[in-house]
Amino acid sequence: MPRRGLVAGPEFEYFQRRYFTPAEVGILESMWEILHRYLPYNAHAASYTWKYEGKNLNMDRTLEENGIRDEEEEFDYLNMDGTLHTPAILLYFNDDLTEL
Repeated sequence: MPRRGLVAGPEFEYFQRRYFTPAEVGILESMWEILHRYLPYNAHAASYTWKYEGKNLNMDRTLEENGIRDEEEEFDYLNMDGTLHTPAILLYFNDDLTEL
């Protein structure tokens, strides 16, 4: 199990849950670049609206520009277990089955 990361996909029989660790998700990568990396796990990833804390993510921006900070240093400074908090990007199905 990764230390911390982003969660992708529900836990159903035909879906795969995928955790991306901060090392896998580059700070300078746009959401489109992250989406392309997610395609092997879900070929219809572009058919979803990507949201964080109820707000649509701008796919041209990075995680930090979308308000998703890497809080690992803060957890370390506070001597807190960072595995107890995993920021989650939620994917909402748009019903169009777009493939990239």
